[in-house]
Amino acid sequence: MKPDHQFLDDLTPTSNRVEPAEVVADPDALSWDESCDMLVVGVGLAGVCAALRASEDSALAIITIDRGEGGGASKLSGGVIYMGGGTKAQKEAGITDDPENMANYLSFETGDIVRPETVRRFSEASSSFQDWLETYGARFGGPATEQKTSYPNDASLYYSGNELTVPGRERATPAPRGHRAKPESGGEPTKLSGQYLLPPLLRSMEEKPNVRFFRQTRATRLIVDGQGAVIGIEVQRMPSGFAAWRHSKAMALVNNIVASVLGLTSKLQGTIMKLEAEKTRTLRIRVRKGVVLSAGGFTYNRAMMAKTAPDYLKSHPLGTIADDGSGIKLGMSVGAQTGSLDRISAWKFLYQPENWVKSCTVGPDGNRLVGEEYYGARTGEAVFSKAGGKGWMIMDQPLQQMVQEEIDGMDKMLFQKIQFRATQKDYTVSAPTLEELAFQIGVPADVMAETIRTYNDHITKGEPDPLGKSEKYRRTIDTGPYFATDIGDSLKVSPIPALTMGGLLVDEETGQVLSNEGGIVPGLYAAGRTAVGICSHYYVSGLSLGDCVFSGLRAAETIRDNG
Repeated sequence: MKPDHQFLDDLTPTSNRVEPAEVVADPDALSWDESCDMLVVGVGLAGVCAALRASEDSALAIITIDRGEGGGASKLSGGVIYMGGGTKAQKEAGITDDPENMANYLSFETGDIVRPETVRRFSEASSSFQDWLETYGARFGGPATEQKTSYPNDASLYYSGNELTVPGRERATPAPRGHRAKPESGGEPTKLSGQYLLPPLLRSMEEKPNVRFFRQTRATRLIVDGQGAVIGIEVQRMPSGFAAWRHSKAMALVNNIVASVLGLTSKLQGTIMKLEAEKTRTLRIRVRKGVVLSAGGFTYNRAMMAKTAPDYLKSHPLGTIADDGSGIKLGMSVGAQTGSLDRISAWKFLYQPENWVKSCTVGPDGNRLVGEEYYGARTGEAVFSKAGGKGWMIMDQPLQQMVQEEIDGMDKMLFQKIQFRATQKDYTVSAPTLEELAFQIGVPADVMAETIRTYNDHITKGEPDPLGKSEKYRRTIDTGPYFATDIGDSLKVSPIPALTMGGLLVDEETGQVLSNEGGIVPGLYAAGRTAVGICSHYYVSGLSLGDCVFSGLRAAETIRDNG
């Protein structure tokens, strides 16, 4: 066990410091406050799935802990799970899909981040996710939509990735696999569906007689035996009372995305840290079979991002303040391997409105930036990694009018209304000619004019789009005045949200954390965004939550079956 303590210290803000592991020669001689067979750190979707699966073995005693009230970033999300291969919702909608077809498509998104057999196992397993989740109160189904959308306000099954793009169609028959969670009541969804997905699962977990849930509890140290096996954990737990009430309210407010975007949360974070420093008590928990680290990523740890992914520091953190890398750092403290810490999913959607996809994007050098049809994470990656945080959609008058008419006719949530208004009024400029437009946005006029000319020529000559855009989204941009809509990283009301994709490396069959000395760290597992997983190469909507289910079940099944 050789943790890199200097690197670990560099990544450790005082807000949630992870201490070096405690080595115990004789576990039975130590004074323990609690004990269990399996302990789960972080109860978002990965953690709750691990706990529910393990609880199906009534002989296992399980403790779950969460810095807040449970739900994590998963509860704040759109509540879309990427699953296919023939789910119940797909079959009810008359959609044909099978695991092989799904795996063929996912090979395009996953690259070599995981082995091909892992992609196949995920594709096969995902066909049963809906049935299993629904036994614990989650709800999915139709209707399905063909609309190109970043989030379906009036549908529950959609193409949430790049299935319909030219490269996607070349690899597999397109099938919608983005399953948006639905209200338990059966009514129409009126809010982001993470709020429909997590509450019933958390409630089901708490109803399990062999599961105990410790809220407002954060892990600070792993405890290992002389051979380096994880045998316990040290936590700081908030006792019930007025301080716990204040902590709960502050956590709810600080994790509100609107308050976060408006910069209203810094004082709340200070309140939370003060309460945790002064009001918690230390507990040592003996863990007999395994600790599952499912504490999210590190998008709120800007010191860690500055060291691993500095290009993305102007992105807006997407998650909760508990996404501070503490789960990853706990693994590092016992010599765990990490991977892909530089991989960030930063989303800048060029749809909806769908007509935005018909624009031509340019970077600060005036050259084309990205294939406009691709999922927003590829646009975000291009903006940050290729263009220094800058980018624009170039449109002509007819296309701008089509965009505005589409926006006017859309059913929109409040945050969408605010963002669309700011985008059209504050973040879009116009000019009579392309050259004058280029001057306004500060890009080389001759280069941008040539970019648009070349873009138009491919269309008029009937040539394929060099970046693979589908024919339905191609139209010439040739009728002034011309418009440039900013898609860069400095838009306060329309920021580029991001979450981290890297984490602890795990055995892809068992979920056990890999050691930097070779082999595994005995007794330690990782799931969700604390681990490298299916979604860690290229992200599409629902793939992180799909991986949370897959990796949470995998860890629990390994612990259950090994014991």
